[in-house]
Amino acid sequence: MFAHIEFSVTGTSLASLGGDPDYTLTVWDWKKQRVVLRAKAFSQEIYRVSFSPYTDNVLFTSGSGHIRFWKMAQTFTGLKLQGEIAKFGQLELSDVSAFYELPDGKVVSGTDYGTLIVWEGQFVKAHLLLNVETKTPLHKGVIEVIIQDGDFYITAGADGFIKWWKISDID
Repeated sequence: MFAHIEFSVTGTSLASLGGDPDYTLTVWDWKKQRVVLRAKAFSQEIYRVSFSPYTDNVLFTSGSGHIRFWKMAQTFTGLKLQGEIAKFGQLELSDVSAFYELPDGKVVSGTDYGTLIVWEGQFVKAHLLLNVETKTPLHKGVIEVIIQDGDFYITAGADGFIKWWKISDID
């Protein structure tokens, strides 16, 4: 069973996520119908895989209690998938359904409690709320979608709202 598939920005590669029980991330050369790389994505449920919108050598996976940042790296033994699991630190652990990469390499992801997290590498750079003092989240519930539209990120949540956020404010 496949949990999710997505093409790279150039359209030359396809990434797939296997569902229960293996949770395998596979990168394909789909035109030649061959596997390029394969790795265990996580040990729990995986929701989504996506290539960077800027390069075919960077991928992201997310799911139950995690987001993971992947690089396809040339090592002395050949091409490998190297993944770093995000460190939530002081923040409450969250399922991650939605994420998107900023132009400078940071990643913004949604949480199941309605906030956004900005990641720099595997570490939290910022935790975004409407009001820090009252801890008011951006959405009431899970942020299911994050997409870019020009100078804005659009988020859609389980609360039924679609909201626009200036990229410059998030970054």
